[in-house]
Amino acid sequence: MDLRDYVIVIARNWIIVGVTVAVGLLTAGVLALTATTKYTASAQVLFTGHASTGGQDLAYVGNYVQSRMQTYKNLGTSTSMLESVIDALGTDETTDELADRTSITVSQISTVATVTATDTKAKGAARTANTMAAALLNTVKGLEAENADTGEGDKATATVQGVITGEASEPSSPSDPNIPFYLLAGLLAGLAVSVVVVALREVLTNESVRSPSATDP
Repeated sequence: MDLRDYVIVIARNWIIVGVTVAVGLLTAGVLALTATTKYTASAQVLFTGHASTGGQDLAYVGNYVQSRMQTYKNLGTSTSMLESVIDALGTDETTDELADRTSITVSQISTVATVTATDTKAKGAARTANTMAAALLNTVKGLEAENADTGEGDKATATVQGVITGEASEPSSPSDPNIPFYLLAGLLAGLAVSVVVVALREVLTNESVRSPSATDP
């Protein structure tokens, strides 16, 4: 079959295509309207360091801070830090529930950590992101203090410091449900179902035409 044949098949079964696409769009619309509204907010934390020796090995300090970024990211799932955030927020959610709606991402080329939080309210999302960013700073400060080296001779010992460079603000619109995305998914799902139904219908029709009837001699 060439393109023209496919177009003819689709045109011959336009009712099936129209119905399945309409059902897909309707289903997607219902899901979008009944989905829980969520807001997303993010705060940025910049980590820097300096050497505690007279050598001031800036290259060492920069590499050290960069190498620690993955560790700082993993702090976002640590029980102790999550508990401190819950205490500060004054909520009764569990650490798993808080972890499900928060995340920390880091870059491979910078020492900036992005703290992201979602909530059913815009104010709650911003407050959670800012609270977690502050908790990250305190946790990193304690972690680096425990790992600090007194330094011997010209060996540089990195002291890591952090500062919130971008506080999270209340989002003006929800991040979910994304209605255009839902509708696009419904449209594509409807088209996919229609293609399958039309293909099966054509196969069964052709088989019935080719197969001799039971009354034929």
